[in-house]
Amino acid sequence: MNRTGRLLELLALFHTGKTFTVGDLADTLSVSKRTMLRDLHLLSEAGAPLQASPGPGGGYRLIRSHQLAPLALTTEEAVALILSYEALLSYTDKPFAKETLSVIAKLLASLPTDPLTRVEQLRKKLRVTNPSRRVEAPFLRPLLDAALSQQTVEIAYDSLNRQSTRIIQPDYLYAFDGYWYCKCFCFLRGCTVKLRVDRIQAMTIVDAPSVVPDPHVSQYEEPEQLPLRIRLTRKGCKLAESHHQFGNQITLLADGSGFITDTVALSEIDWVARFVLGLGREATVEEPAELIDWLRKELHALCHFYPG
Repeated sequence: MNRTGRLLELLALFHTGKTFTVGDLADTLSVSKRTMLRDLHLLSEAGAPLQASPGPGGGYRLIRSHQLAPLALTTEEAVALILSYEALLSYTDKPFAKETLSVIAKLLASLPTDPLTRVEQLRKKLRVTNPSRRVEAPFLRPLLDAALSQQTVEIAYDSLNRQSTRIIQPDYLYAFDGYWYCKCFCFLRGCTVKLRVDRIQAMTIVDAPSVVPDPHVSQYEEPEQLPLRIRLTRKGCKLAESHHQFGNQITLLADGSGFITDTVALSEIDWVARFVLGLGREATVEEPAELIDWLRKELHALCHFYPG
């Protein structure tokens, strides 16, 4: 059970009017006493009217005479907010971890008993999940601060192909598919790029112009865009529709098959090729020739791993 679930369970227990020791609560929710003390502290900081009584027969209880002013939220609105916050908490690193938990605790603490019980039931039956990534993004918050103050930073970046040192000006951060990304102006490339935040290995603020050229206008010529066309079987269409970019580029035909039409830069050929390889025989590239050539070479190389 995650922390949000425990906070719900705790408030539901306290709304029964009983007094609980830390040990009782820890055993009930299958956590350590230290974890339970942190949860109780979080609830108290969020405004839940908890009272601690020392000695035999003592423990924690909810003060009935002191309730937070109820929020004018429906049960569904409360669940929607909690699920939204929980989706952010599913990331290993997040810019407002403590604040997010505090908001959830305040929201739960302000709900009367009956809506709280309903929220707990709905939350168990409706979930928003992100892929669980075993990566850390230690420079997430510093990048956000740099974006807010329009500072230029130097980073050590570990891309798929090589390690490099770049000077960038962060524009904004966004979460997608379990990863954090930074949209930024890269002085090395002279254009706007997106970088995986977890691949940033070092970062320092540098004394450089804080106002960059229009991110939509490159200092260099834009890379040549090649026409892209991929024919898909019926199954291929269903497999490709979940792709974050090409899923929206599928044109369906009457028999359920279809095709993808788009453009691709030469530097992105390998990325598109890996997408095509994942579809197997359900996808056939018709153009560009550079992509077809890349696929031929890759498939030929793969054959050496599976002789016979």
